[in-house]
Amino acid sequence: MVQPKVTKANPRSVAPRHRGHSLAPEHLGEARAAATLIAAIGGVATFIAGVAMMVNGLTIPGRYAGATPPPNVGQLGIPQVLGGVGLLVLGVVVVAAAAALFADLPRSRPLAATASAVAAGLAVVGLALLFGAPRRDFFLIAGLGVALLAFGGAAIVLVRPRP
Repeated sequence: MVQPKVTKANPRSVAPRHRGHSLAPEHLGEARAAATLIAAIGGVATFIAGVAMMVNGLTIPGRYAGATPPPNVGQLGIPQVLGGVGLLVLGVVVVAAAAALFADLPRSRPLAATASAVAAGLAVVGLALLFGAPRRDFFLIAGLGVALLAFGGAAIVLVRPRP
């Protein structure tokens, strides 16, 4: 009669296995993924603000429908339209750079960090111009402060070397 050989099960290791976060891509890690997401959301908000500026600049002549318009009513909205186009382009660049970083395209991390740093720099310029103005819009100052914090923080996290 043959008796079956008794084998012991291998003991399991008590060390936890490394598992990636369910939302963060492995090539980024959690902090960089959060910074990239913040930059992408800020880019979408910048795009929307650019569209709103363009619409506001294009509709200035319509505000004088019941009154006598100034002689240069056609030129009043040009700076707003140009600023809106600039914000629109910046928003598209930031969102595209964040999407490229999520897709793990080559050299996308420096591009995303640069786009976020440029947006943060423009927020600093806007804050400086607002603080020098005789009448200050506190909601605009708060919005630019949040943009500076979000884009500046994202740029710093994206530039940092991987631990």
